[in-house]
Amino acid sequence: MNGSAEMNAHVLLAHPERNSFNGLLADTTRSSLEGAGWGVTFADLYGMGFNPVESPEHYPSRADSERFHAQTEQRFNADEGTTPADVAEQIELVMASDLLVVHFPLWWFGMPAMLKGWIDRVFVYGTMYRSQMRYDAGICAGKKMLACVTTGASADSCSHNGRESDTRLLMWPLLFPFRYLGFDVLEPEILHGIGGVAFVEGDEDGTSGIGRYTQHWTEQIAGLATRPAISYNRDDDFDDNKRLRPDAPAHSPFISHTSNVPWTA
Repeated sequence: MNGSAEMNAHVLLAHPERNSFNGLLADTTRSSLEGAGWGVTFADLYGMGFNPVESPEHYPSRADSERFHAQTEQRFNADEGTTPADVAEQIELVMASDLLVVHFPLWWFGMPAMLKGWIDRVFVYGTMYRSQMRYDAGICAGKKMLACVTTGASADSCSHNGRESDTRLLMWPLLFPFRYLGFDVLEPEILHGIGGVAFVEGDEDGTSGIGRYTQHWTEQIAGLATRPAISYNRDDDFDDNKRLRPDAPAHSPFISHTSNVPWTA
């Protein structure tokens, strides 16, 4: 993917320590894209004090003052032009970008609460999605999204037969909200074993994990044009009951022709 003056990226960092390895990777993303001619915006969610908790306090003007229902109030305020300012700013940055790059560590087999809360608040019902504005018809159709994720456990532990479970499989539901909005979700970059002694101090050849991974990530940014996207079912793969058609492909254990849940008959 070659940058130009017309190509824009938004880089999202979800790590509480700005000087963390995730922060370094996010800076590498920004500098690499800018060097390739992209316009880049940057959001450090913790650093900016973004409030990830969706709650009534964000909505002085309410559709229902007696009972808080997040979707109702999001839609009401979207229609009234009173979406909370911090959320409206993030929406504007996402919508102005051709590429969204999200950096976060894997915590307890999921994304940090900060990032999940960002999704809860910024993926506004009425603005970012509606019943007829999802998936193939999503507002972000044509945009690309890429996650760069770090784990503390080793690649072996995070493999398909590893004790930590297959991190690649975990990523499918974590990234599905972006598909919901219509993004082309690129295969995520997962960097394992962050924080060990060899990672910080280096191997016998004198190269630290920091240096190896930073160089590797720089190469991945340079190769965005050929990076494959995750395969998702298209809208017409489903019948009127929203079930996968018998002749439609199955791309993951999460949407398939037979149940993959191991604890059910």
